[in-house]
Amino acid sequence: MNIERDAEGGFIFSDVEASLAAMFRAIPSAADPEGSKAALDRLFPDPAAGKEAGLSAEWADYVRPELREGFENASTTVEADLEPLNAGEDGWTIPRDHIDAWLNTLNQARLVLASRYEVDEADMNRTAPYPPESERTLAVSQIHVYGLLQECLLQNLE
Repeated sequence: MNIERDAEGGFIFSDVEASLAAMFRAIPSAADPEGSKAALDRLFPDPAAGKEAGLSAEWADYVRPELREGFENASTTVEADLEPLNAGEDGWTIPRDHIDAWLNTLNQARLVLASRYEVDEADMNRTAPYPPESERTLAVSQIHVYGLLQECLLQNLE
């Protein structure tokens, strides 16, 4: 895989191998917490859990919808940017003004995957091979790849 900067400060990805392309195409779905209580709790924690019902209700009514909308908007941006890759091309571009959406969605995907598959620090630091062909093994790999992509974007911002 090659990564270059364009004249406007965006990133151009090319020559993406098939296995990485599959992981990148999965970013929007990996970031979707629906169907996992653990993932939803991780993304939308209750700041007053068990302490103050009124504050919890207000947070659920006023803050949670805005957070959810922000997550969905960022994921939609990422999905649109990935369209060339989804269409069979071997790369895509992240425009400069989409980098924040990418960072947010990659972080969300990592949190959702870790919550959904109960991945912890020991899993992330494991050096022994994982069982092949398991969903959990794929999740750990995705978390690592998405983290590397986040790091690449952050290190190369001006």
